Amino acid sequence: MTLRASSLLALASALTTSLVAQSNTVAGLDGRLTIVDDLTFYGRRGAAFPNGEVGMAMLNEMCNPGTVVIPWQAAMQPNHPKFGFLIVRVVGDRIEQISDRSFCKHAFTSTNYTSTCGPCQNPGTGSLMGINCADTYGSDNNADRVWLGPAPEIDPWLGTWNPLGSYFDIGDPAQAGYPLPTDGVRSLNPASFDVVKNRVTVKEQDLLTAGAQYFYGIHLIHQGESVANRGDNLASRGFTPVGSAGGWTFNNNSVGQAYGSILTRWPGAQVNSGLNGNDDGRFFVASKVTALGGGMYRYAYAIHNCDNNRGGASFRVPVAPGATVANPTFRDIDQDPLNDWTFSNNGSELVFTAVGTNALNWNTIYNCSFDCSIAPGAGAMTIDEARPGPGALSVQIQSQVPSGLLFASKSSVGTPCGTCTATFYQQFPALTGFDLAGRSMTMTLGSGGYTIGEPAATYAPVAGTNLALALNGQTTVTLPFSLPYPGGSTTQLVVHASGYVSPGTPNLSQLAPSVLSFLQGQPRWAGLWSLFNPQSASANNVWFEANATRAVLSWNNVNLLSSTTPNNFQMQFYPNGTVQVLWQNVATSTFAALTGWTTGGNFSDPGNRDLSAQLAGTFTTCTSPFDGLVLDTNAQPVVGTTFQWTVARVPSSTGWGAIMRSPTQALPPIDLSSAGMAGCFAHLADAMPAYFLSPGTSASVQEVLPNNPALMGATWIGQAITFNPGRTQLGLVASNAVVLTLGF
Repeated sequence: MTLRASSLLALASALTTSLVAQSNTVAGLDGRLTIVDDLTFYGRRGAAFPNGEVGMAMLNEMCNPGTVVIPWQAAMQPNHPKFGFLIVRVVGDRIEQISDRSFCKHAFTSTNYTSTCGPCQNPGTGSLMGINCADTYGSDNNADRVWLGPAPEIDPWLGTWNPLGSYFDIGDPAQAGYPLPTDGVRSLNPASFDVVKNRVTVKEQDLLTAGAQYFYGIHLIHQGESVANRGDNLASRGFTPVGSAGGWTFNNNSVGQAYGSILTRWPGAQVNSGLNGNDDGRFFVASKVTALGGGMYRYAYAIHNCDNNRGGASFRVPVAPGATVANPTFRDIDQDPLNDWTFSNNGSELVFTAVGTNALNWNTIYNCSFDCSIAPGAGAMTIDEARPGPGALSVQIQSQVPSGLLFASKSSVGTPCGTCTATFYQQFPALTGFDLAGRSMTMTLGSGGYTIGEPAATYAPVAGTNLALALNGQTTVTLPFSLPYPGGSTTQLVVHASGYVSPGTPNLSQLAPSVLSFLQGQPRWAGLWSLFNPQSASANNVWFEANATRAVLSWNNVNLLSSTTPNNFQMQFYPNGTVQVLWQNVATSTFAALTGWTTGGNFSDPGNRDLSAQLAGTFTTCTSPFDGLVLDTNAQPVVGTTFQWTVARVPSSTGWGAIMRSPTQALPPIDLSSAGMAGCFAHLADAMPAYFLSPGTSASVQEVLPNNPALMGATWIGQAITFNPGRTQLGLVASNAVVLTLGF
């Protein structure tokens, strides 16, 4: 039996009769690494160029987007931010750390200024970073060895550090009097250091690799920051090294800053992460599998210990029985072959094991690889902890492995139906292409939506009150009548100098037009949104005149930025909800512009219109915008697990719905237009429904997958429907479908 239109009709007829937090988390504490920049050369040492090594440092800015201040005690007190540094190279289809395990910057005072986090709430002391405040450590500051200490002294998971007995306390073997008393008093004196010592160090040969890409990154650590807030504590960007006997430059290239493990810079690699519960930190694993031909595959892995304090002592990769394995390799960050990890194959696992004390420690990347006769399958790399401590003895991270097991996967097919948009616009990349001067546009309100056309309209004489708007300024005017508009009514208009008007609730003040802001903000009419400067010497500014029958806003002789050519356009509002836009004359310019109407609310982009052509006729917007139902799952369909089907973007008036599931996909999909669901398609056959009532804006249905290996490779398809009268003749709308392939 297939899921025909009659099945949906019958369905309509029937239905119408905690986790434990990490130990030292401080609620609301959150640091953000806003800028990584200015990688700088500070000198070289060793053999003649290009066989020596160089010392470098980089700039970072951070801010506090949290809800509490961040402790910023001086460096002989324990609680302050710390920064780790990293340099990697992508070459020959692998990613490698080429810097040493860097010494870490200990921050010592916060300057507390306003940056991208918002208005700074300055606490009045450099020992705290205030809420929304920012602070910058320049390259010279991060190169100052007075504030650089060894990474092993820091617990990256808890963010803790003990100054007593630290490197700062007892000094360095290169200085006179070492070791100095363990008394908690700063005793480090870098006066005798060469220009490279303790700075980020890279061998010159590693910076001269033909065809390589290079990246530098910073890791920000705070005591008490929850792992949920650490997504913006890692950032990296690309650079191009250029060297000679006279020195090096490390200019940024076109690959800009991005958050996350620096392993994401490896093109085509799959990057996953795992952590030791709430007891210790994260490892990231990047994997890439390349077919070599002859039935063999090259498996390459890069493992980044982000903030796991106990470190990694072995990598274990599952392998299918009978596999042929060859050419294992291992790479760490030193030049000592005697401590390279060993490799073994016990028939079910391929194991790389640490030698001596050469664990994979935090802020370090190691690599391993091998060839295998088994194609990539589902599974996890296991990393065994190197040292005693709280939590489990190992961490598992999903990865590509030669397990012989099928990957669990999902894919979306089809599109939702019953959609409609209440937004329309035309964006002009430059006003040189504006072709509406001398014309008008009328939005006539009816049945909750607009009909847009170009009936006769008359430009009103400029009169009333000069609003004297400033550049990028806005003000509120009061109407002598209630103005209805799609989705509401208002007696106030918020007028922005840049050429847009909001009913009642203001939009964020924004000088340049943006489709994204237009769609995501509050309702707005854009008469002509561009970079207008109403304060220019020749401008007569924006005027407002209103009576019981009409309100008029006039941009009168308003110039664009850096222009003296006047622009004149007008917006007229009527008590019946009609809105007219009249463009009298518009200057040519390279500045962009946008005109139209939106309900806001972050609905989908309906696309750019050609109003010059479409205003010759009419078009309409819908009464209530609807992007369509979206079905997804919260996890991959792994046998023996439980996941949730989730349908989102459900209209708020929905009374009931169902998620239909089946092992059989309808190919081709079934057109439901004849059943009164125009534009809708059923993507599954022999469906079993799971109903829900009054879902709000989303609904979820739980699915339990038996732990049965016989289900490997089986398909399971889902599609959602909801009852929403008026959106189709039958009153039912359907989502996309999700096709699941069961696996591990």
